[in-house]
Amino acid sequence: MSTRNEAPARPVDSEPAPRPIPWPTQVLDALEQGVVALDRERRVTYSNRRIGELFAVEPDGLLGLPASRLFPGADARWLKGSSREPREFRIEAEGRQLTLKAESLPLRHEDGALLGSLVMVEATSESEDGEFQKNIDRLVSLGELSAYVAHEIRNPLTGIRTTVQYVGSKFKPNDARREDLEDVIKELDRIEQIITGLLMFARPPAARPQSCDLRQALEKTLDLLELQLGDAQVALFKDYAEVAEEIPLVYADPDLTQQVFLNLCLNAVQAMPRGGELHVTLGVRRYRTRRSVVDVSFRDTGVGIPKELMEKIFDPFFTTRSMGTGLGLPISLQIVREVGGVITAKNNAGGGATLRVSFPVPAEPPGPPED
Repeated sequence: MSTRNEAPARPVDSEPAPRPIPWPTQVLDALEQGVVALDRERRVTYSNRRIGELFAVEPDGLLGLPASRLFPGADARWLKGSSREPREFRIEAEGRQLTLKAESLPLRHEDGALLGSLVMVEATSESEDGEFQKNIDRLVSLGELSAYVAHEIRNPLTGIRTTVQYVGSKFKPNDARREDLEDVIKELDRIEQIITGLLMFARPPAARPQSCDLRQALEKTLDLLELQLGDAQVALFKDYAEVAEEIPLVYADPDLTQQVFLNLCLNAVQAMPRGGELHVTLGVRRYRTRRSVVDVSFRDTGVGIPKELMEKIFDPFFTTRSMGTGLGLPISLQIVREVGGVITAKNNAGGGATLRVSFPVPAEPPGPPED
């Protein structure tokens, strides 16, 4: 039976060529399933006929290539055969888009020594026109669509607002039509607010994580809200004075973190239309695994969150308020997730709700926050 011992391995990136492994090629070439053998350095030492057909190359032309070229995004553990979980890969070959389903198996010598791994491949989708057949690949992402719509609306909106202001300036101060135009401008400003939130959700500003003092960010936010809290007849209670000195620094963008705190505070105020109390708590939770998180909680005495709506409050554009955009909480969640944090919500036993932001504490203490 013929073998491919004589096939020369092609060096890649000036690294040593892999040591070929003998294979009964007539048997493997008869399979309708692709077969790729990898050495311990995860380079191709064998590929059968079907692999050549899928990648539109001569099978020997793949010898020596790193497995990452054939299976983009595959981690080393899977390529070694340590994980039997099937994976899907999307590749392009000769103008065709392919979706491959592959499984990796460890390959050992008779004495148990690890020789490399064997990857079994099946094509689950092929398209000659360069388009995948799955519907999900034909959809435009929500972020891209939102940004496009926002930009398209904002441009004519500016012209409309300018025209309305110009027309209004032509009326006398006591003309009733001026009041009507002022109402139009207020509605245009509301649309502008929605567009701004839409763009923030679709394309949030690039975060600049750094050592961040959460107490400092929290204090700045509460200072900004002092007058607004007073106007809304909301009493503020800070429940972190005793532990503030023990709060570790976290990695986060101070400006975006401040925005998150602002969104959550405003959310609490809006839940108390007749006034109430806002309790802000800052603390540290430590786990047996030695992992720690810093929690910042906002507890209000408002109307609470209906049980059937609890799972929807972080959905984009979901709001129970006539004047809300439904983007404050989704944007906040997006910002917090960028630094590995989470936001949770629950109703309080005595009424109202609590929203808690949790930031992971880094294993190595960060340096002092930037000024």
